[in-house]
Amino acid sequence: MDAIYIYQNIILSGIDMPENKMSDENPEIEGDEIEQNSVAKGTDYELFVKAVYEALLVADGIDNVAVNHNIKLMGKSGCEHQIDVFWEFQIAGCTHKVAIECKSYNSRVSIGRVRDFYGVLTDIPNLQGIFATKLGYQSGAQKYASHYGINLKEIREKPEDADWEGRIRTINFQINVVEPNILDFRPNLSLSAQNRYQQGQQIALKFGTHDPLIFDAQNNPIETFETLRGKLPHNGKDIEFATHRFDFPSHTLKTATESIDIEAVTIDYSVRVTKIDPIKIEADKFVKAIIKDVKSGEIKFIEK
Repeated sequence: MDAIYIYQNIILSGIDMPENKMSDENPEIEGDEIEQNSVAKGTDYELFVKAVYEALLVADGIDNVAVNHNIKLMGKSGCEHQIDVFWEFQIAGCTHKVAIECKSYNSRVSIGRVRDFYGVLTDIPNLQGIFATKLGYQSGAQKYASHYGINLKEIREKPEDADWEGRIRTINFQINVVEPNILDFRPNLSLSAQNRYQQGQQIALKFGTHDPLIFDAQNNPIETFETLRGKLPHNGKDIEFATHRFDFPSHTLKTATESIDIEAVTIDYSVRVTKIDPIKIEADKFVKAIIKDVKSGEIKFIEK
């Protein structure tokens, strides 16, 4: 019985070994690829978080701080700890150190990950901790972090629909180009100006469209030919012919060659309205990142 048992084992092993070897090769390769992809993905997320906090520090007026990636710090225990993102700065003689643990998970972070990070924070003196991930945290992780003062953040590149609540996300512009065209420009002279000129006398007025033209009683320029053109009424519609009177009691029309007291200006004009295709502006295109504080629910948008 013993001889037969050993003999069967030898035969079966001889048959199974090549098959087991073949079947084990592919899983090992696939496992390596998954691990490499996971590391690369994690590194990309760490660098993304680093860039986000660099932008935040500059926005807060702290632009001389180096934000480091993937550094090692020695703890009180004598153990060395790898830190994903780290920076430190001094204010009023006090040194502030901040470490960020980054996890690019496709699910919510568990309490175990937060607990591990807390172990690092307690081993390195005077270190403030921020935990960053994309999809949020399990309830246990939130309770644990709140108790031990670990700041939980959701940091992601693309805002979700809920993140836009209370914010303008899309703006639609309908632009109409309105072009009034002045056909005739007639100053209405004051009584003293009428007495100054003989009946039928021609007055030559030469001025630029943007030159000061109408002056008030204190000799302050208040209108140009162009500003008057822009104030002609139109209601956004084409007009073949219209007349409008601008009242300027006790004012003066001044050019390089004439200074005439007036009471008003009458303008004949037409209007052409050109409609431009609607323009749509989506705020998503201008967002570099979104940061949500898990405890307070506050959301910040980082612009590109």
